[in-house]
Amino acid sequence: MKVRLLKFLNTPGMIFITLIFLTIQSTLFTNKALAFFQPDAVLFLVLWVAMKREFAEGGVLTLIFGYCVELQSAAPSGLFLCNYMLIFLTTHFLYKNFHILNRRTMIMVGMTSGVFSRLNILFILYLMNKADNQWFHTLQLIPPTALVHGIIVIPIFQFLNRFDNWTMKNPEAEHRYERDFYLDEEMI
Repeated sequence: MKVRLLKFLNTPGMIFITLIFLTIQSTLFTNKALAFFQPDAVLFLVLWVAMKREFAEGGVLTLIFGYCVELQSAAPSGLFLCNYMLIFLTTHFLYKNFHILNRRTMIMVGMTSGVFSRLNILFILYLMNKADNQWFHTLQLIPPTALVHGIIVIPIFQFLNRFDNWTMKNPEAEHRYERDFYLDEEMI
């Protein structure tokens, strides 16, 4: 009974983690100096569900994540839904077809997804004819975004792995995670 309840609470738990990440993101990084180093924490959740969930479950969770971000932001409607869904589809395709991830590639996935997300948002705003003042700001944020995403991708994925192991209660999940990501194999 406890195992079923915890497995049932996995999806609401992911949504709750999204809300916690959004709260931290919108309260700690209000200073202009810290805004350069603001991570897109929900992006890591999108990457996680793209790699660790089936297509339907991950797609629905990605839409919920995008909707939560849109409720919190003043961005045009549909901006984050399109951005996160494109990142989900790309990551899911690449992970299912190449499936070779270690510590270095996880850092590269974090860095490139952060840069791709910023450029994708800029492109979507351009298509909506609302990117007038965003070009310089986006280009200015790309290097710190890549650096921060590369640094925190491993700790966030380890946290999400512990959360999944706790809620799913699958004894093979930890071994599968270590086999998939090889996080203890090499040092940077």
